[in-house]
Parts: sequence; C-alpha cells; structure tokens
Amino acid sequence: YAYGRECYAVKEKITGQNISPLSVEKNYVKNSYAFLAEYNSFEGGRFLAALLKNNINVRYAEKDFSYGGKKFKKGTLVVLKKGNEQSVETFIQLADKYKMNVTSIQSGFMESGFDFGSDKLVQVKQPVVAIVTGESAYAESAGELWHLFDKELEYPVILLNAANISNVNLKDVDVMIMPNGYYKSVPERDNALKQWVRQGGKLIALENAVARMAAGDWGFKLKNTDMAKNDESWQGYQNLKRYENRERDWLTENTPGAIYKVYLDNSNPIAFGYPDFYYSLKMNTNLLEFSKDGWNIGVLKKDNFISGFVGSKAKESINDGAVIALNAFGSGTVVCFVDNPIFRSFWENGKLLLLNAVFLSK
Repeated sequence: YAYGRECYAVKEKITGQNISPLSVEKNYVKNSYAFLAEYNSFEGGRFLAALLKNNINVRYAEKDFSYGGKKFKKGTLVVLKKGNEQSVETFIQLADKYKMNVTSIQSGFMESGFDFGSDKLVQVKQPVVAIVTGESAYAESAGELWHLFDKELEYPVILLNAANISNVNLKDVDVMIMPNGYYKSVPERDNALKQWVRQGGKLIALENAVARMAAGDWGFKLKNTDMAKNDESWQGYQNLKRYENRERDWLTENTPGAIYKVYLDNSNPIAFGYPDFYYSLKMNTNLLEFSKDGWNIGVLKKDNFISGFVGSKAKESINDGAVIALNAFGSGTVVCFVDNPIFRSFWENGKLLLLNAVFLSK
C-alpha cells in the first residue's frame, strides 16, 4: 500500500527466479517535432522537476491521445522541439538519468484525441515554492517536506516563518505549502494569505492546516463527524466515564493509523499518473464536506477501510466525505489534503499527488 503496488497472498510456497529489469523505451530521434514521456510514477515527478529547473519548456496532455498506433494517457509530458532547440541534449540526458520511457514524434497531428495546437496541451510553469515553518508548524511535518524538495527532487524551496507571513512580500511566491501543525487564529496573517491567494497564489494545506482553514472563511468546511447517536435532547450521561477505561474510550473515537481506499477523479491533474483509486494512510477522523463549487478529487465512500487500527466509533463516521479537494479562491487556488500524502517520507505512493498539486494543478 505504501508503494502503490499490486500484491497477492498465496498459501503455497512459490519458487523464485531472477528476472531482468523492465526495459526502458528510448525512441530518440533528435530532429523530431516533439518528445513524449510517460508520467505515472514519482520518478516522473522528479523528471518534471528537473526539466523545469533546467529551463526546459514542458507541457502535459490533459486528455488521452494516440500516435503511431500507441496510446498515451492524460498527464503525458510533452516537450516540443520548438522553443527547446538548445535543450534537446539536456532533455535526453535527464530522460536517461530518470529512466523515462520516451517516444519521438514527427508531427503535431494525432490519430485520435486532440492535436497539439489544442488547449488540451497545457504549459507547466516553473513555480517558486515556499514551505511554512516555525511557530505552529510541526517540525517533523515541515522537515519531511523540506527533505522531499531539497534531497529527493533537488528543487529549491523557500522556508517562511509562520509568525512573519503577514510581514513578508509574497508577490514572488507561486506555491505555498502549509504542513501539519497547530495554527493559531491570527486574522492579520489570514488576511495576508487570502489576499495573496486571491491575486493568483496557490495554497496547499495538509492535515491540521486544513482543519484550521476550514474554521475560517476559505470556502470549504470539515464534515460533521459527531459520533453521538442518541437523538434525545439531553445527553449528559454520555459524559460519565470510568477513569480505568480512559485509554480504551479514547481509542474508540480515534485513528492512530489505518489504510483507506480513496476513490480518485483521475481526470483531474492532481491525480494524473494514478488509477481511479489511491491507498491513503489516515491518522485522523477529518473529512471535508463535498464541495459544490470546487473539485472533490479524493473521496471516501462507505466500507473503504483496508487495514490498520481505527476506533469502533470513529470507523462509523469515516465515510461519505472528501480527503483531497481543490477550490478556486479569487484568481488563486486552495488545495486540501486531509491526510499526509508523504507521511515520514516513506508513504511513497502519495508523493506524486503532492508534486501534481505543486506543478500541474490549476
């Protein structure tokens, strides 16, 4: 589940054998109209970050298409030769480094889908990314984000102290990531963030940062997961608990760690490279109400529990809500991840979701 791999349990012992690594297609013709690269893994995200860092103009396909008898899925990276004449060698070197499947094409006219003059071929901007740190942001959450960009992507990020956001000129920042944390209500800071987003910024909130923003006027709300089932007006006896049962009582209403199957709208760029589902590590009981005006990208339906521990009362309430959502806010965007897609940097299957939110979502 952590790596997004399909696995099977068997009763009999299976004799293993050595197999060759999967071959990588390298259909390079330097004098081509464009290069197409598959985009369905974290390595694809690293490749995209490297292209942007090397000032290579890159686009992605918003719809499926086919060329030369081969089908290409939405999210496929497209590098046109025009505008990249001086970068072809760099592109090929990076494709080899990240072991990308690359196909050369000789025309912008496709056999099916859309032609490359269409608006379905979307330019990817090289964003300036900032991570909120300091006051109220949990160090381990900010640290895993910093490690992801600095060590795994080798992509530059700015570290912003939460206490100083209202005093910082944010006009040169394109994407801001708010890690898990205990964010206090500071209207001046909220106003500075709201003004920045309304003017075109993209704010990505994780875990408790989502809960903090849901309490404000950000256009989305947490779903009410009140676990009390008694319809009587007076419920005072529910507050009478035995001290010796305190740990057990706490566990019934919490989720120390469980895996849930999330249904994805993989037509949305945030879910490009994924099937129509994703396994999420859930460490809280939070869900978002379904948005009428935004996009409910990742949804928990009934009976989505897969593995791990979830309290009996909590389990009843964790369904019929969104865990990944995108809302427009003025000219900008707010992306919410109720759960941590890169938990402790080992939940590999969620890393591409976060990179898509940074680089592809609009």
